[in-house]
Amino acid sequence: MSAIPTQHQPEPGLRERFHRRSLEHQRPLSTVTMAFTVIAFLCMVAARDLAGGTVAPLGYRLLCALVLALLVLAIPGTKSTWLFGAIGVVYMQVLIGGLVLNASGVAHPLMWLLPALVVIPICAAPLWLTPVHFFTGSALFYAVAVALLLLGKSHPRDIDAAVWAWVVAVGAPTAAVFHFGFYRFRRNHFLLESQLAQLAATDPLTGLQNRRAFVKRAEERLAMLAPDARISAIFLDLDSFKSLNDRFGHAVGDRALHEVGQVLMGQVTPCDGASRVGGEEFAVLLDADLAGALQLAERLRGAIGAIERPDGLLTASFGVAEYRRGESFMVLLDRADEALLRAKHSGRNRVCAERALPLDARQPTFGGLSAQDGARDGARDGAQDSQGSEQGSGEAPRYRWDGFRLISHFQPLYSLSHQKQVGFEALLRGERDDGTLVPPVVMFAPKPSSDEGALDRASHAVHLGNACRQLPGGAWLFLNILPATFIADGYADQLTKIVRGAGLEPERVILEILESHGGSVDDMSRAAALYRRHGFLIAVDDFGAGQSNLDRLLRIRPDLVKLDGELIRATMQHTQQPILPTLVSLLHQAGMLVVVEGVETADELILAVESNVDFAQGYLLGRPASEIASPESVRRQIDDAFDVIAQGRAHQHALFESEVEPYRRELRRAADALLAGAAMADAFEALARLEHSISCFVLDETGRQIGHEVRGPAWSEAMASLQPVANPYDARWDHRPYFRNAVLMPGEEITSSPYLSLACGGRPCIAVTLAEHLAAGRCVIGVELDWSARGLPWPGRD
Repeated sequence: MSAIPTQHQPEPGLRERFHRRSLEHQRPLSTVTMAFTVIAFLCMVAARDLAGGTVAPLGYRLLCALVLALLVLAIPGTKSTWLFGAIGVVYMQVLIGGLVLNASGVAHPLMWLLPALVVIPICAAPLWLTPVHFFTGSALFYAVAVALLLLGKSHPRDIDAAVWAWVVAVGAPTAAVFHFGFYRFRRNHFLLESQLAQLAATDPLTGLQNRRAFVKRAEERLAMLAPDARISAIFLDLDSFKSLNDRFGHAVGDRALHEVGQVLMGQVTPCDGASRVGGEEFAVLLDADLAGALQLAERLRGAIGAIERPDGLLTASFGVAEYRRGESFMVLLDRADEALLRAKHSGRNRVCAERALPLDARQPTFGGLSAQDGARDGARDGAQDSQGSEQGSGEAPRYRWDGFRLISHFQPLYSLSHQKQVGFEALLRGERDDGTLVPPVVMFAPKPSSDEGALDRASHAVHLGNACRQLPGGAWLFLNILPATFIADGYADQLTKIVRGAGLEPERVILEILESHGGSVDDMSRAAALYRRHGFLIAVDDFGAGQSNLDRLLRIRPDLVKLDGELIRATMQHTQQPILPTLVSLLHQAGMLVVVEGVETADELILAVESNVDFAQGYLLGRPASEIASPESVRRQIDDAFDVIAQGRAHQHALFESEVEPYRRELRRAADALLAGAAMADAFEALARLEHSISCFVLDETGRQIGHEVRGPAWSEAMASLQPVANPYDARWDHRPYFRNAVLMPGEEITSSPYLSLACGGRPCIAVTLAEHLAAGRCVIGVELDWSARGLPWPGRD
């Protein structure tokens, strides 16, 4: 879909911008031309002194030259068009006055001045910025000339006729033609330049600024920002946009992008500015604090949510960040992007604010607690920046913070194998005096004097005080902790004291390190060892998002890894098979238990069970709440998932076996033919004709290929994209499971699990092999099958 054309409307202030642009161009030309005129005037002064006769004092004429030179020097510093025009008008009057002084005393002064009366207006005509300047300057020039030379003085009639003929017939008309011709040329050049600049700065599909223009203008705005001004960035990304293009075509996707652009142009003022920064990503920079930016983001989310797409309504995720003094625009945009990622990972179609600075110089004191002090005293120490605690008779303790109460919500985690609640993640919530909850984007929004570290530490005391009352005996408490808090000096001892003061033991607390800045991996690794000595278990949150990587896990060595919810929905490129089973197997081999977050559907629960996930968490299994719900219904759901897997495993195995059986049968016949002495091409003829056959081959006892493979219909030159490793002849394959298993079970057809084949462009393949003794010795006969097509059954997962 092409960009939707719009009529070009005249912009407000276009004439003013044109004149300012002309001023930039005209200043150098005017300076040179007028300076040359000063030199010409001095030459005329010298020539006049050689002519003899009565002459005006030289000092007066040189004073005119000095004034002209000073006016020339003033031109480069002019910033406004009216001042530039005023200098031109004064210059013209001083020049004609000096010329009249210079021509006084000669017999025929008009003969001396006639060239000046014609040439000066013509040369000055292109230099006037506007027609008003031109008419004013020219009219005053001729008026002064007439007043000084013609009125009240008698001249020979032929000289008068010649002067007026040159001025009226040549000088004035030519000056007008020059001025308006150059004025039109400059205006057309300016309009073309403006149009090209607009095209270069505009995304043609949406009509918004493109990334380059947006970043340039944003950096200029930040450079000129007043000390007390507030400015924020909004980063938004359309949800599931790739599926829109893939399922309905790019024309539908382009139409959606255009409509989003119209929404942004309608909601964002021109002074602020919106941009399509790439693909389905958009950005807004507005003069507002974080709260104002969050409100605009919510309005944009609602407006975009009203845009229809063929399978429903369009949605978008938003990240919002406020500018911090001294940072660049790209850093601001990166912080908004980080908030956008959290919006994506927490379910899409929502607005997330940036995270505040992780740790301030203030360090709340947790000392002075003992077991008998109780949870409330520990919480009060942890929340010393708040306004104290409130507790009615028989009610859970609640603690004030920034105008609202801090409370705990608990979300259950289930052991899938045991089908029971084994732990609860404590989530901090704010409650107003009327009982309504404070939205998280408001509660955790950074403030100029915010201390996210203090709120983090206060949350630990709040959660521990509530957990000792509500958690079932023996259940784990998952306690979120920022990296900066996690590595803070002395905090391991302080937290241990608070835990025991709340009536719990550190062995029941799992410290869940959040995905955030604020600590190096080395520092967190050393801190993790210290917490373990106190008895705490360690978990890493949101693996697979943000800064999380395998190196971070292997150095911190957490007891549990919480996988980001998006990983449960991630699939392989060609086959759309889930990658979760392989990832869980890898983490298990590294000695870590696995928690999957974001389980929202029965299919996702089934996949988690089938992937050998240890623990699961998500809205399907229980939402965060102040009261712990009964686990009975969830137990039945998990049990149903196990039943579905048990029933489907046999069916999946049968489908896979039926798909592979023709290849096994033909491989057996090919082996018999080779044992009887048939050529490879003849022996493999029937097997190579089967649909999924890539190539049929024979390997010797060292795993090297014998002869040439016989290619099947699934082989193509395009599949050999990994060209340096696409040739199978110079490789050994005896390390492959399909070779080893065939050798261990000679005479039996062996079917491998799917693997990525180097010989067919890294696509998923399956090998069917058989070990036999041929004339060349023990060999492995096999066929490689292309298993990359969607819908092909895969063998049951281990």
